[in-house]
Amino acid sequence: MKAMSQLLILVLIFSLCGCSKKTSSQAKSHPAARPAAQPPEETAIKAATPEDLGPIATVVSPVKMLTKEPADTQRQAAEPQVMSAADYVDATVLPAPRNFLHKQFTVTSYSEFAFTVPPHIVNPTLRGNFRAFTKGNPDSTSPKPADIDLILMNGQEFDDFVHGRPGDATYEADSSHNQAVKYAIPPTHDRAERYHLVFQGAGRSRAIVVEADFTVSFQ
Repeated sequence: MKAMSQLLILVLIFSLCGCSKKTSSQAKSHPAARPAAQPPEETAIKAATPEDLGPIATVVSPVKMLTKEPADTQRQAAEPQVMSAADYVDATVLPAPRNFLHKQFTVTSYSEFAFTVPPHIVNPTLRGNFRAFTKGNPDSTSPKPADIDLILMNGQEFDDFVHGRPGDATYEADSSHNQAVKYAIPPTHDRAERYHLVFQGAGRSRAIVVEADFTVSFQ
């Protein structure tokens, strides 16, 4: 009887030990019993070394950001520019020189030879020479020099000359029987200008023979 009691006590003790181990194992496996996750270790900030200078920062100056153009400059940029006729002078395409007079002719009152300067010509120039003489007496074999007037006129000036109205001339050479001429004609702008080269007898009643060679160039 006593041996039976001791056996029951041993069985009870083993049973209690098994329950205790099971409870302890369950407690370890329960999520609440697990230790809290450690936060990730922060990446250490590495100081820049002379070999590794790190990213380059762009510095924006506050003064530059706040700077504004003067009001006068803004006003000029907004206002339309008014261009004068001189602004339209363009010498990129130039006509070839024109030899408008190359012959011998006779002047009694006057002889006229016209030429035109195209628009947008900056440096038109008249170049040439002439020789004037009379044939003299029928028995004479050599001509005699005779002075003559050379006049350059624009359209309005030539109209005044033809109709006997007093007026000016664009260019007038001294009376001569033999002369070389070089004259810078005024530039043209948005329209062409027509000129008249006039040979006029210098108070002579006898006809004067003229040999002339004149060219107008546009450069």
